[in-house]
Amino acid sequence: MVPVRSECRREIYLKRWRTLARRFLRFREHRIGLNNRRDRFDINRVLERLVEKGKIVVKKAYADWSRFAQYTAPLHEAAIELIEIPRRGVTGKNSADIRLCVDAMDLAYSKDHIDTFVIVSGDSDFSPLVSKLKELGKHVIGLGLAEATSDLLRDNCDEFIYYDDLGSASTTVFPVLGNKLPEAKQKVFRC
Repeated sequence: MVPVRSECRREIYLKRWRTLARRFLRFREHRIGLNNRRDRFDINRVLERLVEKGKIVVKKAYADWSRFAQYTAPLHEAAIELIEIPRRGVTGKNSADIRLCVDAMDLAYSKDHIDTFVIVSGDSDFSPLVSKLKELGKHVIGLGLAEATSDLLRDNCDEFIYYDDLGSASTTVFPVLGNKLPEAKQKVFRC
Protein backbone atom coordinates (compact mmCIF):
# COMPACT_ATOMS: atom_id res chain seq x y z
CA MET A 1 0.00 0.00 0.00
CA VAL A 2 2.81 2.46 0.67
CA PRO A 3 4.05 2.40 -2.97
CA VAL A 4 0.50 3.05 -4.15
CA ARG A 5 0.20 6.14 -1.94
CA SER A 6 3.58 7.35 -3.11
CA GLU A 7 2.51 6.81 -6.72
CA CYS A 8 -0.74 8.71 -6.12
CA ARG A 9 1.15 11.67 -4.66
CA ARG A 10 3.48 11.67 -7.66
CA GLU A 11 0.52 11.60 -10.04
CA ILE A 12 -1.19 14.51 -8.24
CA TYR A 13 2.06 16.49 -8.34
CA LEU A 14 2.46 15.86 -12.07
CA LYS A 15 -1.12 16.87 -12.79
CA ARG A 16 -0.68 20.08 -10.83
CA TRP A 17 2.31 21.13 -12.93
CA ARG A 18 1.01 19.74 -16.22
CA THR A 19 -0.02 23.10 -17.70
CA LEU A 20 3.21 24.51 -19.01
CA ALA A 21 3.31 27.67 -21.06
CA ARG A 22 5.45 27.94 -24.17
CA ARG A 23 6.03 31.47 -25.28
CA PHE A 24 6.92 32.71 -28.76
CA LEU A 25 7.45 36.35 -29.53
CA ARG A 26 7.68 37.75 -33.01
CA PHE A 27 9.17 41.08 -32.16
CA ARG A 28 8.48 43.00 -35.36
CA GLU A 29 4.71 43.15 -34.89
CA HIS A 30 5.01 44.73 -31.47
CA ARG A 31 7.58 47.24 -32.60
CA ILE A 32 5.34 48.42 -35.45
CA GLY A 33 2.36 48.63 -33.11
CA LEU A 34 4.29 50.60 -30.53
CA ASN A 35 5.80 53.14 -32.93
CA ASN A 36 2.97 55.64 -32.42
CA ARG A 37 2.74 55.14 -28.65
CA ARG A 38 4.64 56.68 -25.79
CA ASP A 39 5.22 53.45 -23.92
CA ARG A 40 7.89 50.94 -24.80
CA PHE A 41 7.27 47.24 -25.05
CA ASP A 42 7.71 45.85 -21.53
CA ILE A 43 8.41 42.12 -21.50
CA ASN A 44 7.97 41.95 -17.73
CA ARG A 45 4.29 42.90 -18.05
CA VAL A 46 3.86 39.98 -20.45
CA LEU A 47 5.74 37.49 -18.29
CA GLU A 48 3.90 38.50 -15.11
CA ARG A 49 0.60 37.69 -16.79
CA LEU A 50 1.77 34.46 -18.40
CA VAL A 51 3.23 33.05 -15.19
CA GLU A 52 -0.35 33.15 -13.84
CA LYS A 53 -1.22 30.64 -16.55
CA GLY A 54 1.51 28.15 -15.69
CA LYS A 55 5.22 27.50 -15.64
CA ILE A 56 7.05 29.00 -18.61
CA VAL A 57 9.56 26.48 -19.91
CA VAL A 58 10.73 27.92 -23.23
CA LYS A 59 10.98 31.59 -24.21
CA LYS A 60 12.13 32.71 -27.65
CA ALA A 61 11.95 35.97 -29.58
CA TYR A 62 12.60 36.23 -33.33
CA ALA A 63 13.96 39.35 -35.08
CA ASP A 64 16.88 41.05 -36.75
CA TRP A 65 18.30 42.18 -33.42
CA SER A 66 20.61 44.74 -35.00
CA ARG A 67 17.43 46.73 -35.73
CA PHE A 68 16.11 46.36 -32.17
CA ALA A 69 19.29 46.66 -30.11
CA GLN A 70 17.59 48.74 -27.40
CA TYR A 71 15.35 45.76 -26.55
CA THR A 72 18.00 43.07 -26.30
CA ALA A 73 19.09 43.84 -22.71
CA PRO A 74 15.57 43.63 -21.18
CA LEU A 75 14.87 40.44 -23.13
CA HIS A 76 18.17 38.88 -22.01
CA GLU A 77 17.40 39.86 -18.41
CA ALA A 78 14.09 38.02 -18.76
CA ALA A 79 16.00 34.90 -19.92
CA ILE A 80 14.50 34.99 -23.40
CA GLU A 81 16.48 33.32 -26.14
CA LEU A 82 16.95 35.79 -28.98
CA ILE A 83 16.76 34.06 -32.34
CA GLU A 84 18.62 36.14 -34.93
CA ILE A 85 16.82 36.47 -38.24
CA PRO A 86 19.00 38.38 -40.73
CA ARG A 87 17.49 41.43 -42.36
CA ARG A 88 14.67 41.01 -44.83
CA GLY A 89 16.68 41.47 -48.02
CA VAL A 90 18.86 38.49 -47.16
CA THR A 91 16.30 35.98 -45.90
CA GLY A 92 12.92 37.13 -47.18
CA LYS A 93 9.81 38.64 -45.64
CA ASN A 94 8.53 35.66 -43.67
CA SER A 95 11.75 34.17 -42.27
CA ALA A 96 10.88 34.96 -38.65
CA ASP A 97 7.36 33.58 -39.09
CA ILE A 98 8.62 30.35 -40.63
CA ARG A 99 11.27 29.85 -37.96
CA LEU A 100 8.72 30.45 -35.20
CA CYS A 101 6.30 27.93 -36.76
CA VAL A 102 9.00 25.29 -37.21
CA ASP A 103 10.12 25.67 -33.59
CA ALA A 104 6.52 25.52 -32.32
CA MET A 105 5.72 22.37 -34.31
CA ASP A 106 8.98 20.76 -33.25
CA LEU A 107 8.06 21.28 -29.59
CA ALA A 108 4.46 20.22 -30.13
CA TYR A 109 5.57 16.86 -31.53
CA SER A 110 8.64 16.23 -29.38
CA LYS A 111 7.64 17.52 -25.92
CA ASP A 112 4.41 15.94 -24.71
CA HIS A 113 4.57 17.75 -21.37
CA ILE A 114 4.12 21.12 -23.10
CA ASP A 115 0.38 21.53 -23.52
CA THR A 116 0.01 25.32 -23.75
CA PHE A 117 1.55 27.59 -26.35
CA VAL A 118 1.59 31.38 -26.22
CA ILE A 119 2.09 33.35 -29.42
CA VAL A 120 2.86 37.02 -28.87
CA SER A 121 1.75 38.55 -32.15
CA GLY A 122 -1.33 39.96 -33.77
CA ASP A 123 -0.52 38.68 -37.26
CA SER A 124 -3.20 36.57 -38.96
CA ASP A 125 -0.42 34.61 -40.69
CA PHE A 126 -0.18 32.59 -37.46
CA SER A 127 -3.76 31.32 -37.70
CA PRO A 128 -2.76 28.08 -39.46
CA LEU A 129 -0.18 27.44 -36.71
CA VAL A 130 -2.83 28.02 -34.05
CA SER A 131 -5.20 25.64 -35.85
CA LYS A 132 -2.57 22.92 -36.09
CA LEU A 133 -1.57 23.25 -32.44
CA LYS A 134 -5.23 22.99 -31.42
CA GLU A 135 -5.62 19.95 -33.69
CA LEU A 136 -2.76 18.37 -31.74
CA GLY A 137 -4.65 18.97 -28.50
CA LYS A 138 -2.63 21.99 -27.38
CA HIS A 139 -4.14 25.04 -25.69
CA VAL A 140 -3.17 28.25 -27.52
CA ILE A 141 -3.07 31.70 -25.96
CA GLY A 142 -2.53 34.74 -28.16
CA LEU A 143 -1.21 38.04 -26.90
CA GLY A 144 -1.11 41.21 -28.97
CA LEU A 145 -1.88 44.89 -29.25
CA ALA A 146 -5.57 45.75 -29.55
CA GLU A 147 -5.07 48.03 -32.55
CA ALA A 148 -2.69 45.66 -34.35
CA THR A 149 -4.37 42.29 -33.80
CA SER A 150 -6.15 40.42 -36.55
CA ASP A 151 -9.68 39.30 -35.71
CA LEU A 152 -8.88 35.99 -37.42
CA LEU A 153 -5.97 35.26 -35.08
CA ARG A 154 -7.83 36.46 -31.99
CA ASP A 155 -10.87 34.31 -32.73
CA ASN A 156 -8.78 31.24 -33.56
CA CYS A 157 -6.89 31.19 -30.25
CA ASP A 158 -8.38 29.42 -27.24
CA GLU A 159 -7.97 32.72 -25.42
CA PHE A 160 -6.47 36.08 -26.29
CA ILE A 161 -4.86 38.67 -24.04
CA TYR A 162 -4.45 42.28 -25.12
CA TYR A 163 -1.08 43.80 -24.26
CA ASP A 164 -2.87 47.08 -23.59
CA ASP A 165 -4.76 45.45 -20.70
CA LEU A 166 -1.74 43.97 -18.94
CA GLY A 167 -1.21 46.93 -16.61
CA SER A 168 -4.81 47.08 -15.50
CA ALA A 169 -7.35 44.65 -14.13
CA SER A 170 -7.79 42.91 -17.44
CA THR A 171 -10.18 40.43 -18.84
CA THR A 172 -9.12 37.56 -21.01
CA VAL A 173 -11.03 37.12 -24.25
CA PHE A 174 -12.31 33.59 -24.78
CA PRO A 175 -13.12 33.56 -28.50
CA VAL A 176 -15.68 31.30 -30.12
CA LEU A 177 -16.66 29.29 -27.03
CA GLY A 178 -16.90 32.29 -24.71
CA ASN A 179 -18.52 31.20 -21.47
CA LYS A 180 -19.39 27.81 -22.95
CA LEU A 181 -16.07 26.46 -21.68
CA PRO A 182 -16.46 23.91 -18.89
CA GLU A 183 -16.54 25.63 -15.49
CA ALA A 184 -13.35 23.88 -14.35
CA LYS A 185 -11.44 25.20 -17.36
CA GLN A 186 -12.83 28.73 -16.87
CA LYS A 187 -11.59 28.73 -13.26
CA VAL A 188 -8.07 27.81 -14.34
CA PHE A 189 -7.79 30.76 -16.70
CA ARG A 190 -9.45 33.49 -14.63
CA CYS A 191 -7.32 36.31 -13.33
